[in-house]
Amino acid sequence: MKGLLIQNKGLTMKKATVHLKRMASSALIGAALFASAPAQAVFFNLTSTGNAQADAGFQAAANYWSSIFTDNVTINITAGYAALGTNIIGQASSSYYNTNYSAMKSALAADSKSAADATMVSGLSAGSSYSKWINGTTNNGGAAHVQSGITAMEMTTANAKAMGLLGATATADATITFSSLFSFDFDRSNGISAGMIDFVGVAIHELGHAMGFTSGVDILDYNSGFADAAFNPYATMLDFTRCSAASQAAGADMDWTVGTAAKDFAIDGSCTAVVSNAWSTGTYKGDGRQASHWKDNLGRGIMDPTFAYGELGVISANDILAFDVIGWDTKTADVPEPMGILLIGAGLFGMAFVRRNRKVA
Repeated sequence: MKGLLIQNKGLTMKKATVHLKRMASSALIGAALFASAPAQAVFFNLTSTGNAQADAGFQAAANYWSSIFTDNVTINITAGYAALGTNIIGQASSSYYNTNYSAMKSALAADSKSAADATMVSGLSAGSSYSKWINGTTNNGGAAHVQSGITAMEMTTANAKAMGLLGATATADATITFSSLFSFDFDRSNGISAGMIDFVGVAIHELGHAMGFTSGVDILDYNSGFADAAFNPYATMLDFTRCSAASQAAGADMDWTVGTAAKDFAIDGSCTAVVSNAWSTGTYKGDGRQASHWKDNLGRGIMDPTFAYGELGVISANDILAFDVIGWDTKTADVPEPMGILLIGAGLFGMAFVRRNRKVA
């Protein structure tokens, strides 16, 4: 039987493309990026990459997320630092937890801590199933339509731990490897040197994917020749914030279509956009960027799909809100940012986050 191809996340260098990337200016609130995590905080259990500088940079990235979120969970990360494929800067593969819509709703409600959490919970549709505005399948000739009655879904195991759906485990929640073939700047204290890549920023981004910043739309984007039902298990927590005027008019709970049409970020179940045109729409059938990212080059945050040489990665209020509503508990209403400076970043030769492939039965 033909199996779906599941894409694993990686960071690659764009080829034959030169562009200037200007990040949105924002006043950055100082954070103890290299300090140890607070007593009540998510803990990242990192294995060694085998490279002392990479280990320190990876720990700094973990400490940053620990300074934001108070979830009393341990996330196990297998780290690596090795030569990867051509133009691949880093890659990450997360473990996933299969659950159902009812269990997710109950867990999210029980874990609700903030006003944003309450808005997200109240916006979820009643009942034990949800619906997708979906296209690109063998149903309805591939045209967009509403698929109703879906109960299955998934989330990363780290996300499931944060929501209380999964207890402590000894197995890896994600494997993240950085390429030893690229020049990284491991020290963000004086900015990022020209011609070098912000290692800590890349690590923060990849940890963000492990924590649940993923979209099942990437699976739809990569596969063809399957009916709607084949994609039932692959909607993620973040997908419940993905909507459009079209999906709202159709009465669907999420916009799970591929293509170039804009997708908004909303948390109230009514598609009242927090960020309009928020999401990337697909590597192959969309805008050329994975759906598991913000829209490219609009300064949305650290989960933007591209980095550039000399660019300091910036965590935004958008990033923090997205993690908040998918089950992570913020320590404060403020949005701490690394470095405590006003940043306007620019660089050449953007680097795009893409996924490598693995086949599942």
